[in-house]
Amino acid sequence: MSMGSSSGRVIPPLTVAVVRHGLRTLRAATSHNNAASQRVLTKAGFVPVGPADPTDLGGKPGTWYQHDLVLHP
Repeated sequence: MSMGSSSGRVIPPLTVAVVRHGLRTLRAATSHNNAASQRVLTKAGFVPVGPADPTDLGGKPGTWYQHDLVLHP
């Protein structure tokens, strides 16, 4: 996988989440030391919304990200 290819793979599933499954919000957590995942989430429209408990991330402190799903015509 080349650098930067993860971001492009996130956007189409977000559309499917809205259209097919009726989801309105997605959440994801990543550890503070995982800069690559933080970049992918940010590029996909996720915003940080608060601290993630280390029990959610295998003992590592981190941040929850959220993406409010809205389709634009």
